[in-house]
Amino acid sequence: MKKNLAFKDRIALHYILATAMLVAAVYFVVFGVVRNQVYSDLDASLRYEVAKHRKEVSIVDSTLRFSHMGEWQEREHREAQVDPVFIQVNDRRGRLMDRSPNLKHDQLAFDAAHDGRAPINSTLRGKVIRQVQVPILALGAGPGGAPVGYLLAAISAEAAQRGLDSLRMVLVSSFPVVLLVLFGIARGLAGRSIAPIAAITAATNRITRHNLAERIALPPRPDELHTLATAINGLLARIERAVEREKQFTADASHELRTPLAVLKGTLEVLVRKPRTPAEYVENIGHGIREIDRLTHLVDQLLLLARFENHARNLNQQELSVLSSVHDVLHRQRNEINACRIRVDVDDADTLSITSDPYLVDLILDNVMANAVKYSPAGSTITIGLAHTGQRLICTITDQGIGIRPEDVEQIFNPLFRSDALAHKHIGGTGLGLSIVAKACEVLDIEFDVQSELGRGTTFTLRFPV
Repeated sequence: MKKNLAFKDRIALHYILATAMLVAAVYFVVFGVVRNQVYSDLDASLRYEVAKHRKEVSIVDSTLRFSHMGEWQEREHREAQVDPVFIQVNDRRGRLMDRSPNLKHDQLAFDAAHDGRAPINSTLRGKVIRQVQVPILALGAGPGGAPVGYLLAAISAEAAQRGLDSLRMVLVSSFPVVLLVLFGIARGLAGRSIAPIAAITAATNRITRHNLAERIALPPRPDELHTLATAINGLLARIERAVEREKQFTADASHELRTPLAVLKGTLEVLVRKPRTPAEYVENIGHGIREIDRLTHLVDQLLLLARFENHARNLNQQELSVLSSVHDVLHRQRNEINACRIRVDVDDADTLSITSDPYLVDLILDNVMANAVKYSPAGSTITIGLAHTGQRLICTITDQGIGIRPEDVEQIFNPLFRSDALAHKHIGGTGLGLSIVAKACEVLDIEFDVQSELGRGTTFTLRFPV
């Protein structure tokens, strides 16, 4: 049933259950305190009457008598007793010896097992009375001596009982009323409290792929709802940036794929227009094959980017040497390095091993080194340094190439982005290498940054966790 309740009703219900237990406890305490106070007053009156009339009891020939019975009878005729006191004397076997005139033919209830310490409630003529039974000791008998009789005193408790009954009825009848009122108040307060949540929900439902720029209005007070709205706005901002990157990536990928396809189509159209010499066929077919290779390389890199999520869940962690990985990459790229007459200096000092995925580490170093070789002029030098700093192994790759414009440094890791591509059309590339580097570094928790000066070179710094 609770699952079908609205959120504000569930809050109110939980509040009212806790409040019901608290109110019930308070009511019990209030009733107990009042009841104890009422009986304490009655018992104090009883103790006073017992102390006063104990002196009026005398022992005559082993018989207990009131010595001032005449005064009792005279007082009964002279005074209108609003709260009468009933006195009765019984011998030690419980037989009635004497009683106050106002008892007439009635008797107070005698209990032979009663020790006489605590007053009890009883009834007389159908009315509630408060009664005490006190043992009477013989003169000279110690506190532990056998009693010769008992003095019974009682006063009316009817008014006190009516007051307690009225208090009990008021508390019991007010309990559901108080709970209903508190439930209504709690439900109203809960409704007002979650009203901003309803506004956040409505605003969130209005936001779609076509209006991701819209944001949720922040509550005026910096409370939990303000934090929630801020977090949702941050999430929307990240989603908006991701969607924009997706759109840009789709547009750039389409452009990159269209270019080699257009070249290939144009080459084939030229070949079919008229007969060609074998040399011309070989030249144009070779040109087409190069475009196909370029297209294949682009598709392979796009697939590699798409597969990173799966690879991140199945890392092949093992101990490896970054220095060995650097030499492996240099060995694979030796033809390009030799063709450009580039010198590579490697600081091959002893370094600690790291635990990482060899494939991704090799992929990172391969792409960074390929960029350094591609954008370095002939006869320049590439310097590779390795060092330890705290819990990181630092690898720096510095070239003397064309550099990167300052405004492009933050964008070079975006897919298919190439800094100032029109200025160096002769340098091939797809703009995916550094995107792959960024993805791999994120998966392996490798920190990286780039410092570059246009026309003077670039330094890539990789910080591997040891």
